[in-house]
Amino acid sequence: MNTKFLIIGDEKGKRIEVFLNCLKNKSFYNYNVLTWQEIINNQGEIEKYLENGTIVKIEPPEKDLYLYKSFLKIGLKENNLDERKIHNIDFSKCPIIDPSNWYKGIEKVFLDIDFQIKNSEHRNIFMMNDINESLIMMDKKRTYDMLEKSSYMNKEFYLPKRLKSYKNYNEFREEVENKYIKCFIKLRCGSGSEGVIAYSNNPRFNEEKIHTSLNYSKEENIFYSGYKVNSTTEKDIIKKLINWVFENGAHVETWIPKDRYNGLAFDTRSIVIDKKSEYLLGRLSKTPITNLHLKNERKESIEYLNEEKLNTIKIASEAVMNVFNNSFLAGIDVVNSRNGKPYIIDVNPFGDLLHHLIGTNKNIYYKEIDKSVEKIKLMGES
Repeated sequence: MNTKFLIIGDEKGKRIEVFLNCLKNKSFYNYNVLTWQEIINNQGEIEKYLENGTIVKIEPPEKDLYLYKSFLKIGLKENNLDERKIHNIDFSKCPIIDPSNWYKGIEKVFLDIDFQIKNSEHRNIFMMNDINESLIMMDKKRTYDMLEKSSYMNKEFYLPKRLKSYKNYNEFREEVENKYIKCFIKLRCGSGSEGVIAYSNNPRFNEEKIHTSLNYSKEENIFYSGYKVNSTTEKDIIKKLINWVFENGAHVETWIPKDRYNGLAFDTRSIVIDKKSEYLLGRLSKTPITNLHLKNERKESIEYLNEEKLNTIKIASEAVMNVFNNSFLAGIDVVNSRNGKPYIIDVNPFGDLLHHLIGTNKNIYYKEIDKSVEKIKLMGES
C-alpha cells in the first residue's frame, strides 16, 4: 500500500509548515496540503485527496481573520448575527465575537469533512483526529460530561467540582457573595486562555478578585484576549467581564490549588499518542493561568518532578484518552493538586504543537508520523 499524508490547516499558520518539515526530515515527500481557505470556498474539495492509504491530519484554524469571519457566517443559522454585522466588524483588533456561533460554524465544516471521509472508508483512510471527539474536546461542558461519566468508576483521574450554569453576574453573585469561594469561569467554547477568569471571593472583606487575560475596550466596545494576565478587584470591571462570559456560554468549576515549583504554580501538558503519554511539559506561572502563549515558563516535567508524580500524570492522561477511545492524539492538561490527586482541567484535540521543540529531534510530530504510519499499515494488513 502506498501511504500518503493529507494535512488540513491554516495556510497562514505555523502548524502546516512545521509538520511538513518533519515529513521532509524523515524523507517522506508523499503528501498533499488542503487549506481551510480552500475548504471554505469549496467544501467538496477534500474528496479528490482521499486516496487509498491516506493518513489525514487536521490542524486547527489559527489567526486568519478571514477564516474567523467565515466560520461566523457559516454558523449564522444558530445565532443572531447577520452577514452585514459580520462584514462591518473590525477584525484587525482581534475581538472575540460570538464564540458559540464560531463553534457552530466549525462544527458544520468538521462534520461535512467527517461525512466525506466516512463515505470513503473503503479506501483505507486513517484519521489522526477523530472529528466527533475533537468537537467534544472543543466544548468544555461536553468534555466534562463525557469524563464525568467515566470518573465515577475511574479513579485514575479526577475532575474539579462543577458549579451550576448562571445566567449572568447578578445571579452568580447572589449565590456566592457570602461564601469563601475560588473558581474558574471559562468560555464553554473558548481556546487557550480566551475568556478564562480565575475568580475569588472573600466575604469577610467584601472583596472579589479576578485574574484574566480577557480585556474590554470601552472606546471600541469590544472584548479581546491579550497576552498578559491582569488582576483586579474593581467591581465594575469584574461584573462586565463575567457577564460577557456568561452571556456567551460558560463552564464554571472549582479552582484546584496547583502544586508549586520554585515558587511558581504549575500544571502539566501531557501529549498522548495512540493511548500512550509520550511527552510531559510543565507550564509554570506566577498567576493561576498557565497557558504558554501568555509568556509563562515552560520546563520538561522530567527535570523537576519525581517518578511517582510523573507516573500519576501519565496514568491520568492515558485514562482520559481511553474515554476518548476513537482519538489518536490529544494534549491533556493535568493539575497536580496539593493532596497528590491528578485533576483534568482541559482536553485539547490540537495541543501537540510545542514551540520549543520546533527544529529539534524531540518534536512530537515525529512520533505522530511514525505511529500513524504503523497504524495504517496494520489497517492494510487486516
